[in-house]
Amino acid sequence: MTNNMYAHETTGAIMKQEYVVLQEFSTIEQAIYYLRKNVQGKRNIHYVYMVNESQQLTGVLSIRELLLATNAYMLTDVMKREIVSLPTDLDQEEAAKVFRDKDLVSIPVIDDKRKLKGVIHVEDIIDVIHQEADEDIGMLTASGKEIDFRTKPLKAAGRRLPWLIILLFVGLISGGIIERFEETLEQVVALAFFMPMIAGMTGNTGTQSLAVVVRGLVSEKLDMKKTAKLLWRELLVGIIIGITCAIVVALIAFVWRGSLMLGFVVGISLLCTLIIGTLAGTIIPLILYKFNADPAVASGPLITTINDILSLLIYFGIATMFISKIM
Repeated sequence: MTNNMYAHETTGAIMKQEYVVLQEFSTIEQAIYYLRKNVQGKRNIHYVYMVNESQQLTGVLSIRELLLATNAYMLTDVMKREIVSLPTDLDQEEAAKVFRDKDLVSIPVIDDKRKLKGVIHVEDIIDVIHQEADEDIGMLTASGKEIDFRTKPLKAAGRRLPWLIILLFVGLISGGIIERFEETLEQVVALAFFMPMIAGMTGNTGTQSLAVVVRGLVSEKLDMKKTAKLLWRELLVGIIIGITCAIVVALIAFVWRGSLMLGFVVGISLLCTLIIGTLAGTIIPLILYKFNADPAVASGPLITTINDILSLLIYFGIATMFISKIM
């Protein structure tokens, strides 16, 4: 059940009221007796929380720690005072990151006066992760979030159109590049045959890298060392993929046209564009993440469109350099 008094997709909205609160000056024996009396009907009771006379959260104990403590002790003698807690207005995605980093099964939610308002359990966070993943997938495909089988056609189109209109105008640049190298195309018509393959493969590798990075950002806490390692790995991946695909397509071009130079131009172009496409799909979401923007906003179609432009520039640029030897 959601708490309607709190903003949507915040910790206050997803917290539960199933928890046990004890006065901090109770004895262990009193605490265990109270727990037995009040635990019926409550699920996921992993911790008990201690409050002072002003009902402010002051300590926490796991059920195991409580049962192992000596009966004559006070809760203040054994409770942990360093408490991981969440404010009521924290975004649920940020709360999921706290659960990931702290490795806890339950975290209390407090207001600005440190009064206990509820508890979020790891089961609630699993639901949040699924929901956020669905939204990220929607943005990755530029289909817009909150579109499902029940969304009306007009509403679904309205959410998708802004992205697609932007990409439409960006895509016109590709047409301008082709027009710019029209003379090259007229001299070697065979170059046109490989255009869709060059652009398509570059976009595919970029989208693959983007998906890997966005998935990794959900489960990893990136620092400079991890970022550098990721960039180096994706660079090597791009080189390996590029060399393999370049050799294959160069052989196809040579066998089809009997031109070694055509095979070289197509192969080296594909190698360069696949490396650039892989790096673009890695770097763009990392930049957005660095500036606290949602990396999933760097959608697959946007990466594909940018890579189309770069791949055509590289392809026709190399072809123009060697045009006299291809003919």
